[in-house]
Amino acid sequence: MANKGNRAGEGPAKKKGGLLRRMGTLALVLCAVLAVVVLTTMEDGRHFASLRRWLMYGESSGSRDVYVYAADPANRYGRVGDSLLVVSPNTAQMIGDDGAIAFEQRLNMSSPQLTVGARQAAVCDVGGDTLYLMDQSGVRRTMSTEKGLCYYSARLNGSDYLAVTEQKSGYKATVSVYGSQGELKFHFDSYDNYISDAAVTEDCRSVVMVSLETQEGTFAARLLAYSLDTAEQIGSAVIRDGLALDIRCVKNRVLSLCDKRFVITSLDGETLLDRAYGNLYLHDYALSGDGFCALLLGRYQAGNICTLTTYDLDGKELASLPLTEEVLDISAAGSYLAVLYGNSVVVYNKDLTEHARMEGTDYAGQVEMEDDGTVLLIAGASAWRFLP
Repeated sequence: MANKGNRAGEGPAKKKGGLLRRMGTLALVLCAVLAVVVLTTMEDGRHFASLRRWLMYGESSGSRDVYVYAADPANRYGRVGDSLLVVSPNTAQMIGDDGAIAFEQRLNMSSPQLTVGARQAAVCDVGGDTLYLMDQSGVRRTMSTEKGLCYYSARLNGSDYLAVTEQKSGYKATVSVYGSQGELKFHFDSYDNYISDAAVTEDCRSVVMVSLETQEGTFAARLLAYSLDTAEQIGSAVIRDGLALDIRCVKNRVLSLCDKRFVITSLDGETLLDRAYGNLYLHDYALSGDGFCALLLGRYQAGNICTLTTYDLDGKELASLPLTEEVLDISAAGSYLAVLYGNSVVVYNKDLTEHARMEGTDYAGQVEMEDDGTVLLIAGASAWRFLP
């Protein structure tokens, strides 16, 4: 009877202990949520980004070797999830962050173009007839042009919508837009003008095409915006005396990097910034910042005397920084801009105040800024992360 009485008496104690444990767990959860809210609001979320990096990589600062691959001066690089896609004219390798090769695809390309979306990458042979869509597990889809014709460009947006520009028999060019599952969303045949490039807007509602033409004896590029739903033109803008080398559509803005000028226009055709280079030379640029972009212009075609300038999406200059040290590469993502110097990498905020720095970059020649604030340093045969 005594033993029975003891077991019966344990009931309230167990209930009380369980309640305390649940209350303790709830308190921990509330503290974690509060910490995330506070870190997110402080310094534009930079503390939260640091916490996220610590949770992902297990260390708060320093560098970490990740990827090893065959050296090739023609290599193209892109992050797909937590893997690195390395593309050369002969092969495409998807390398996991453990260094293992997830898959390898044989290629036969003269001029491979690589763009990365949310979970996919497009590898297109510009001037050739083959295009591959890949993800971390392998090739999802292979596309080819009509016999004897070629691709001009292929671009993925942040939702894996693909814009493809190519030759077509009987037309100057054709543009097709495919959804993330490969379904055709839009098709446009150009009778009159050549189209060199196209990109889908972030909201997946419009496509912007680059048409090549002349005006009053001067070369010009015309930006044509079309609705994917109605296939009707919704905007047009002319870039005089400029060959569009790269474009990016962000919100309702179109950023056009040209050989002689940098232009920002609205989707309906209003010009917000027309920055001619004049007697300066374009050394590098970055269009993929969150609400900003960057230009690196120099006095001489080769040399270290340059000026780094950032602009917001309305064309307003945010900051300007004179540089006298050799710049090997720049890259923007999130709120940060990474600049790779001869033997160091510096992460700047978009107002060009210094956020983080690492000395000793070995043989890195390229840099890729990531949204979470980490930096991927890319050398000839290896790549590693810098964790600010």
